[in-house]
Amino acid sequence: MPHASFLRTHPDPRPLAVPTTPDATVPAEPALAVVVEPDFVVPVAPDELPVPVQEPRPDSSADYRATHSVLLTSLFGPGRPALPPEGSELCAYGPLLGARRPDTGRRVGGIVVPTGRSFRLTEEGLLFAADIALTHGCPLIVVHSRDALPEEFPQSVRDLLGDALVLVDLDSVSPSWQPGFATAEDELSSLHRCNDVGWKRNLGIMLAVRFGWEFVLFLDDDIRAAAQGPTLTPRYLAHALRVLNEDPDLMIVGWTLRDFDDNSVVGHARPLVGLPQDIFISSGALLLRVGEDTAFFPHGVYNEDWMLVLQTLAGARDYQRALAHAGPVHQKPYEAFCPERARSEETGEILAEGLMNLAEDHGPAFARVVSGQYWKRVMARRRTLLRTIVRGRAGDLLLWDEGKPPRSDDPVVVCMNTALWTHQQLHHRKLLAYTTKWRQDWDFWKSVLVRLSQEAAGPETETEIPRLLASVRARWPHPEAEQGCQDRVARSASTTDRGRKVTF
Repeated sequence: MPHASFLRTHPDPRPLAVPTTPDATVPAEPALAVVVEPDFVVPVAPDELPVPVQEPRPDSSADYRATHSVLLTSLFGPGRPALPPEGSELCAYGPLLGARRPDTGRRVGGIVVPTGRSFRLTEEGLLFAADIALTHGCPLIVVHSRDALPEEFPQSVRDLLGDALVLVDLDSVSPSWQPGFATAEDELSSLHRCNDVGWKRNLGIMLAVRFGWEFVLFLDDDIRAAAQGPTLTPRYLAHALRVLNEDPDLMIVGWTLRDFDDNSVVGHARPLVGLPQDIFISSGALLLRVGEDTAFFPHGVYNEDWMLVLQTLAGARDYQRALAHAGPVHQKPYEAFCPERARSEETGEILAEGLMNLAEDHGPAFARVVSGQYWKRVMARRRTLLRTIVRGRAGDLLLWDEGKPPRSDDPVVVCMNTALWTHQQLHHRKLLAYTTKWRQDWDFWKSVLVRLSQEAAGPETETEIPRLLASVRARWPHPEAEQGCQDRVARSASTTDRGRKVTF
């Protein structure tokens, strides 16, 4: 049977009122019908009206899930290396990010912090990142734009790191460095959203590959270590690098952002009406293995870090061992219930939550299961969740008038109704088209990384990054444009030096 939200459809049980002629007893086919859901009307063309189908068992893949922890292993779980005794030297925990590999002389890795907020607000978080960089002897690359003005950069961080600090003004980066992602041009990437953090993080991956790093640690500008227990410190970071070195199946180590939990507006609202809500790893504190087949952060869309995680799972040799949780870190509080935030997050929430469910249920081949009908179910059940939260707050569901704000004194109700309004501009076909482009973009992205890895033997050091990024470079090869590069990407995608097979 179709989902319950589709049961009240025209022409049965309420026939459409359409004009007829005296000689005609059967109404002409309507130009446009509607599917009526409670409190929501979606225009649907006649050939798109739902057709009853037989499902062998209830399908919960489209339901919102409070946790995705089944996809995570523990950095300290069975089979993982044990921590050294308390008080041991740093080198006993594992390698350092700034260490040089004896075979190539290249660094093990570095730290990248993307930011767009005023540096006057982020000094504490930047000092936290700088302390780790100093202890590990690695570069700290701060990619900044918008309100993060270079003349306001904290002198305390400059004094601490010296030449190990690399400031990258995104406006000074040559446009020729931008990969031509199809998803970046898709309307869903900019629907109620203007964000460049995905591009900043991708630039971090590109620099990591270009300079021959094996790992990159992404940090947000408001992160600090937890007060106790396993968290992100120089020692625990060295241990994470040790585990990554000993387990080639492990691709990502992440720390969950606590204190002010790292959730979307809807994720913050769920506990207020008695619904469970967990926290997943995110790019706020993420240690990523990098190479020619590394995933990418989609530009513009919310949950770009989950989209990278999903591609990583798709390309993993053993997806059940690809992700590890290493403990909590803290982030500064912010205004959780902001209508603009709810509106800008909704598209990315639908995409990432829907795909994450499929990854849980189908493993690395999850992208092959995506269909227009699946996105219809995801959207319908998402609206059910939003209404449930509104009613749990004793609020009213409102028909949105773009010229007038929702009538409520409860910011939670306003945010949920704002998110509901966004659905009027979404369609399952748009979601399906985006995910198709997303898959194709990864092939193109891998050709970009192959080209950068070929340049990794150059003489530049990390101090020359600003000059390098300001220079105009040759156009990126497209997989279909250069057969030789395409063949290398295919070999890298099917069988890498770590033996991973990509089924994405």
